[in-house]
Amino acid sequence: MDNDLQELEAELKRLRPLAPSRAVTDAIARQLAAAPRRHRNFWAWTALPLAAMVAGLVLLREQSVAPAPTPALALAPAPVTAPMSAAAQYKPVSAENLLYAQSDAGLVTLSDGTQARRTRSSYVDTITWKNSRTQASLKWSVPRTEERIVPVSFQ
Repeated sequence: MDNDLQELEAELKRLRPLAPSRAVTDAIARQLAAAPRRHRNFWAWTALPLAAMVAGLVLLREQSVAPAPTPALALAPAPVTAPMSAAAQYKPVSAENLLYAQSDAGLVTLSDGTQARRTRSSYVDTITWKNSRTQASLKWSVPRTEERIVPVSFQ
C-alpha cells in the first residue's frame, strides 16, 4: 500500500505544466496594455475620502466649541426651521405589530386576595409613513413590552 502511494507521489513530482499557447499570451498582453494605470488615479481616489474626513472634523470641532445658551435664550421658544406643510406631507400608510417573545410569569396574589396569572409579551411596533409627492418613506420601529394580569378562578 505504501509503495503504491510512493509511486504515485513520484509520478506527480515528475509532472510539469504545459507552456501557455501563443494565442493566450497575446490575449493577456493586449489586456494588460489596454488596462488603465491605477497609480495615476491614486490621488483622485484618496482626495475625496480625505476631504470628507476633514469636513467632518471641522463640523465636529464647530459643534463642540459652540457656546452654551444663556438662561434667557433657553426659555425662549425654539424657532421653526421647516415649514409645517413639509411635515404634513408624510402620512401613515401601515402599522405592524410583531410579537417576538411571550412568557408566563406564573400566579400572583392580588391585593384583594384573589389569584391571577401574569403574562409578559414583547412586541416591535413598526409604523410606515409615506410622502405622496416624493414617494419617500420613513419607518419607525419601537419595542414594547406588555404585561397582563388575568384573574384565575379555581373550581
